[in-house]
Amino acid sequence: MEKPKIDFLRKKYCLGTLRQKSFFVYGKTILLFLIVAVFVGIVFSYQVATTGDVSSDTFPKMTFMSTLRHLVGAGDRELVGEENDRVNILLMGIGGEGHEGPQLSDTMIFASWQPSTHDIGMISIPRDLTVPIPGYGWRKINHANAFGEMEEDGYGPDLATQVVEQILNQDIQYYVRVDFDGFSQVIDDIGGIDVYVENSFTDTEFPSLGMENADCGETTLINEEGEEEIVENYDCRFEVLTFEEGWIHMDGETALNFVRSRHGTNGESSDFARSRRQQSILLAVKNKVLSVSTLLNPSRISNLLETLKDNIATNLSVWELMRLAGEFKNLDTTNINSHVLDTSENSPLYATSMDGAYVLLPKNDDWSPIQQMAENIFLSETELSVMYEQYQETFEGLTQVEIQNGTNITGLASRTSLLIETSEIRVIKIGNAPTRDYSYTIIYDFTQGDKTNELNALRENLQASLIFSEDGWTVTGEIPTEEIEVFQKTYIDLASQSEVDFLVILGEDSKNLVML
Repeated sequence: MEKPKIDFLRKKYCLGTLRQKSFFVYGKTILLFLIVAVFVGIVFSYQVATTGDVSSDTFPKMTFMSTLRHLVGAGDRELVGEENDRVNILLMGIGGEGHEGPQLSDTMIFASWQPSTHDIGMISIPRDLTVPIPGYGWRKINHANAFGEMEEDGYGPDLATQVVEQILNQDIQYYVRVDFDGFSQVIDDIGGIDVYVENSFTDTEFPSLGMENADCGETTLINEEGEEEIVENYDCRFEVLTFEEGWIHMDGETALNFVRSRHGTNGESSDFARSRRQQSILLAVKNKVLSVSTLLNPSRISNLLETLKDNIATNLSVWELMRLAGEFKNLDTTNINSHVLDTSENSPLYATSMDGAYVLLPKNDDWSPIQQMAENIFLSETELSVMYEQYQETFEGLTQVEIQNGTNITGLASRTSLLIETSEIRVIKIGNAPTRDYSYTIIYDFTQGDKTNELNALRENLQASLIFSEDGWTVTGEIPTEEIEVFQKTYIDLASQSEVDFLVILGEDSKNLVML
């Protein structure tokens, strides 16, 4: 079926108000744990159920000998994409039933396997990244699965896959969606795991499940003036999590908390530390699944496969799962090139607020650096950073503009960016102004008069009513003096980007220029 085309220039950044709960990225654990578990299950002739385009006949009950024949044959068959030496898989984690926003993809990872080198690359896609979702406009990417499930049961992974394909410019052959309740349950099914905790740590800000929006009442604090002040209390939304160094036998809930923690002491709050904990859980699960105590325990295997049936959706067939299991079962996790799309200096994304919601958008409204990252996913983080720096250098010398929407007109800043961008003017950021009550469009000049031609072009295109510079201001329309004084007071602090040449704050008088 032909993929739907998404127009990145229409109905931009129109955000909904769906709510979401805070959950955390599990990274490499999802991929390798899933493959190991399914591999063992198939060998012991139990049925695995999937959703999506796979029929119920995809996973027939097989005898032990027929399973072995399928296992041997799987090694001779090629996965979709293998002919191009690139197999792409979208990994998603959802909270599942009983959680707020059960179908929101709180974890989304684009993973690639290169058969010729056995390299694996992974890109963690932030749930707040705002993208075009067919039929829903510009929304946070974690809504794609939920919207698909609203349309048709089981369609969520397909819609999410379409969206990620478009923003990354990559064909995605397979998907795997995991209910994180299943992650915890599987560890319980195999009798728990033994994990060595390398560093003791305490996390005093660990979110308490089900308490994300709880009313904790009020508390009294002493402010800077030494006076009592009554403020809202949020303590009941969190719990204290502590792990001591050494061997610990973990049940499913403990293991889940161990990999979820993001605010631990003793250096355990970094992404690197969390990744190391994930790998230790992965190794422990793999060892336990393949141990004699599991392999010779039919009841444990049966419980394991029942949990997988209830908590995993995939379009991988039996032989494809077995093929991947054979490839990945001895994989060294330290050889995986893992990348994170974040808001760091060398990232192609930036954070802003749109319609009151925290969102992430591509810098300069340009998706090509993200697509370049996906294309070169097998490179190291350092190599990708160098590529991005070289890409940025191609724009040196261009006039850089930030646009803020000072009105309540949705999408006004993004539409304006399309109007004013030229070969010489580059919009590096769009967002909302601190207040949304601007009647007049204002241009702030930070160039000390060095770019008068560009300033005049902006003023003409936007028909701006007011221009501020370090030398004063210029009125191009009839604006009351008292309003000019208010604008001038906030002159220094308005721009969010230090390298910006001009800041444009859009007022109500600009809507007729850019509204379609």
